[in-house]
Amino acid sequence: MLGRDKKVREDYRNHTLVAPTAEIKGDISFSGGLHVQGRVEGNISVTGQGGRLVIGENGVVKGEVRVPRVIINGRVEGDVHATEQLELAEKAVIEGNVYYNLIEMVVGAQVNGKLVRQGERKNLPAPDASKQADTGAGPAADKTVEQSNT
Repeated sequence: MLGRDKKVREDYRNHTLVAPTAEIKGDISFSGGLHVQGRVEGNISVTGQGGRLVIGENGVVKGEVRVPRVIINGRVEGDVHATEQLELAEKAVIEGNVYYNLIEMVVGAQVNGKLVRQGERKNLPAPDASKQADTGAGPAADKTVEQSNT
């Protein structure tokens, strides 16, 4: 219990708010959490490990976003790179490509660009492996062997 309360306090100390009436022109680099309710004209990225960005319903970002965990319920005009998790709420609008590992998208969210899944693809077979298996040792190969023995 005690460790849990301490963790919550640390999150609040490293949390930055861009108020609804604020307008920032320039890039933002942060650690911890960033909550955008206003307008940002510039790129948003994280310094170090981790990081969480929340773009509220009235928040607008004109620039590229590179943050591990992103929650969007506002507008982004630029590419979004979420290396861990991306949540698109009902009023989310993205004008750009989205690069993600894990995505959650609610009905009503809009992406006007490409959705590109990042990460490893270890469990997928090679494209040619299934074709080689079908042509190498199938029933047609057995018939050829039988015909040559007779």
